Amino acid sequence: MRIKQLDSLRGIAVLGLLLLNVYYFGLFETGYVGLSQAHVGDKVIEYINVLLLDGRFRSLFCMLFGAALVIQYEKSKDVSALKPRLKCLIVFGILHGFLVWPGDILLSYGLAGLLALGYLHRDQATVLFHGLAMVLVSSALLAAFMLFGDGETIYRDSSAFNDILLRAPTDLISLLIHNASMFAIMILMLPILTIWNSLGVMLIGVYCYRAGVFSGGLAKSDLLRVIAIVGMMSLASTLVLYFEPKQLSALNDGIVWVNAVFGALLITHLNTWLSPMSWFSNWLGAIGKLALTCYLLQSLVLVTFFVWIAPEARATFNRVDYLQVALVGIGLQLLFAPIYLKCFQQGPFEWLLRKYGH
Repeated sequence: MRIKQLDSLRGIAVLGLLLLNVYYFGLFETGYVGLSQAHVGDKVIEYINVLLLDGRFRSLFCMLFGAALVIQYEKSKDVSALKPRLKCLIVFGILHGFLVWPGDILLSYGLAGLLALGYLHRDQATVLFHGLAMVLVSSALLAAFMLFGDGETIYRDSSAFNDILLRAPTDLISLLIHNASMFAIMILMLPILTIWNSLGVMLIGVYCYRAGVFSGGLAKSDLLRVIAIVGMMSLASTLVLYFEPKQLSALNDGIVWVNAVFGALLITHLNTWLSPMSWFSNWLGAIGKLALTCYLLQSLVLVTFFVWIAPEARATFNRVDYLQVALVGIGLQLLFAPIYLKCFQQGPFEWLLRKYGH
């Protein structure tokens, strides 16, 4: 029997990913690049992203992946039965990253999932400790990488941005070459950084599912701690964004990764306030049931838009324009997902995963 809170939460995660990924569908190498004198709308949206959105939905999706592993494991108590599905997801991720968009998360989730299988028989204390440790260590490593990396800020009215635009793909061949080079870098980062952060967040999801957090929410004392942590870290990120000190800006990336996990926990708790029978919960749940298809279609549609339909948007869109594109995408998914499920039981990519993942 499906747990409706998980479906609606998965829908929130998939829609939320679009609000942040939309900038990287345009220019994956840099994401959004603003003017040296930013518009008011740009600044407002940037602060909203930092305070409420950055990293939350990726972490939420990862936590839900951990919960799904527990659900599947409890059906058979056989870890080996879960491996074909994870290997199939890895193949999806590789194809997605090389052929469509190098910002893929499926590859890292599939690999982290294989490692997470070894924790499904472990006690709760061990799962939580290892999960938190991996999140904190990987976040510290990210901050270190950013601190010693190239910290040059690029603005839209600069020659460096024009060079990036000239390298941006505008046809199929250049897209495939661009994806191959960018995704190769992402793959190199997997064993160093990404997979451990994904595994840590996934283990927190395993812990939360077993503790009933997805269906019953956080205990009051835990909720207050999470609110305090999210509030302090979001304030710290906002201050760094406002004052823009170079060293602290690098450290802020690590803060965002940690804050994203606690922000995902807060969203999980708020989701339990929704009635599983409400129309809004049903709309979100429909997207949650089609999460893989919706996630992949977001990439296919918007990469097509920025590469072939409106490549000039990379140079002209501000944050408000990107937000409008994302909101249109969210609206279309909310509209068509329930209609689709009245005609079909599962999405096309869910069908492929089920067919070849057993």
